[in-house]
Order: sequence, then structure tokens, then C-alpha cells
Amino acid sequence: MKKTIKVLAAMRRIAIIAFVATIGFSMASCGGDGGDSEGGGSSGSSGWTVVSDNTFGTSNIGAIAYGSNKFVAGGGFGKMATSTNGIAWTTVSDSTFGSNYISAIAYGGNKFVAGCTEMATSTDGTTWTPVTQNIFIAPTISIIAIAYGGNKFVAGGTLSRMAYSTDGVTWTAVTQSVFNSMDAIKAIAYGNGKFVAGGTGGKIATSTDGTTWTAVTQSVFSSTQPYDSINAIAYGNGKFVAGGGGGGGGGKMAYSTDGVTWTAVTQSVFGSSSINAIAYGNNKFVAVGDDAKMATSTDGVTWTAVTPSVFYINKTNYHINAIAYGNNKFVAVGDGGKMAYLSDN
Repeated sequence: MKKTIKVLAAMRRIAIIAFVATIGFSMASCGGDGGDSEGGGSSGSSGWTVVSDNTFGTSNIGAIAYGSNKFVAGGGFGKMATSTNGIAWTTVSDSTFGSNYISAIAYGGNKFVAGCTEMATSTDGTTWTPVTQNIFIAPTISIIAIAYGGNKFVAGGTLSRMAYSTDGVTWTAVTQSVFNSMDAIKAIAYGNGKFVAGGTGGKIATSTDGTTWTAVTQSVFSSTQPYDSINAIAYGNGKFVAGGGGGGGGGKMAYSTDGVTWTAVTQSVFGSSSINAIAYGNNKFVAVGDDAKMATSTDGVTWTAVTPSVFYINKTNYHINAIAYGNNKFVAVGDGGKMAYLSDN
């Protein structure tokens, strides 16, 4: 159960609200599930197609990554699945996460790394090995974001905790993250030789090595009450694009060529709905968020809403929690086990 209104604004780029009842998320568990509707196989003029081969049932899906010629998705009750094409999915028999909610997955250095209150690694997305040395101190601190770049993984989570690793197995805590102690680090991206991290309170920071971080003084996201939350950051076409929402208003976006100087997107088309994830592929950004909202942009500045949204199913607007690009496809995942793909040949 991801970030809802009552959630300690701590769970990354994901605001998970079950469609019949709002489900809270506690900091002590990456927890959560919800949803009991059906649907699948449908497509609209948007070009997106609902995945009918749903291995998650009604469990919320919170993370997806692409690497080694396959997609890997994870979510509620420790469920994971893999797919080479984003259409046909195979259940992972043992993710090692038990009943925990998987909230972050990244690929790099020939390895997948997944996290929540626990961490695990895999070379193929199917067989997973728990990380025994977890500096995130489960279950108090949850991992919300993981990124890979410069031969290094960087993970961030609740209570401003950050760590880095060259192999995904041995981790070192970042002693100076420049985020306030109660901030949640909810998004990390790598591009143009640097990491950019964002989180609650509209905070952004940059690092060239994942170890030493510098606070961004001008992020255009609100750092005073009502606070904004940065839930997603992606890099592509020489530009970082960040998105989020929160008390300062939902659907906020901004872009930057260096991660330091940011310009607000004046028209994000998300309205009051929070943006939960952004991916870049084949010369375009795709952003997804609450209330089945989706939008595309070739430059990160001008955005076009995706209508109709295939996540509007059986009169329910499913929150979209994560998106990845690979094998000429965008694949988006969300609440109620919903998945959809966009072939981008």
C-alpha cells in the first residue's frame, strides 16, 4: 500500500489508493495491495494495450525495470514477474521478499537490484538472492528509489537514508545526503555524468559519484508549506525531467539540462493528479500518475495527454505507479495488478 494521503509521504513516486477504499501505508512496511476488478486486452486510439496476461492478480504493482533483454516488475505481497516483450509474463516463484511490497527495481552492471524494507539481487530477474547487509535497517526505513550509473547503484528511502554500491550486494551509507532527517528520497536518476535525487519538501540534490551530494537551491518545487513531493526523475535527450505533486498542487513538472537550474513546466496536463513515474525511450518521455493519467513529450517541456487512458477500466481510474522502456516498448504498471504496453517501433 503505497503513498496515499495519510502515508508518510514516504513511498516513492507511487501513490497507491485501492479503488474501493483508501489503503494507508506505514513507514514500517512497504506493504500493500488492493483492487479487485477485471479487464484486459483492450486498446484505444492512444496506442496503448492492456496486458491480459496478468500474473499479479489484484495485487498493486509498484516497480518495473528493463535489462538483460527482459522486463522485471514487482509489487504487493512480494510478487514479481518477468517478460521479454512486456506482453507475456512469467511469475517469479521466489522473490525472497516474502509479503513485503517491492517499491523499487533498477538494472545495471549485469544485475537487477530490487528493494523495499529489504533488498535482493538477480542476474536474470528470475532467481533472487537476498542482500544480507542492509544499511536501511528494516523495517524502520524503506527503500523507495534505486538508480544505476557510473558503475554504481544508488538507493534512497525514508528518513533521508541513502546508500551506494558497486555490486548491489555490499552497500555503504551516504553520510551527508543534504536532505533533512525526516525527508523521504523518492526519485533518483543518472545522466550526463551525475545522479539527481528528489523527494519530499520539493528537495533536489546532485552528485557526480553518489557519495558526496550538493543541495539544489532552486528546484521550482515548493519547499514551504504546503510542501511538494518529487516522485519521479528521468534523463533523456540531454535533459532531466522531474515530476510530482503534493500539498503545493498535483501534477507539477520541471526540467533541467544540468540538474541544478530548473524550469517549471507551465502545462503538465496532469491537473491535480500526482505524477508518479517518468521514463525515456525512442526520443520521447512518458509520464504516468494518479487517476490513470498519462502524458508524452519529445522535449520534456511541452506535454500531450494520452487519451483515452487504458488504465481507466470498468469505470475505475487506476493509479499508474511505474513505467519502463525496453525492447521498443513502454510498459506501465499500477494498482489492481494492471499493466499496459505501448509498442514504439
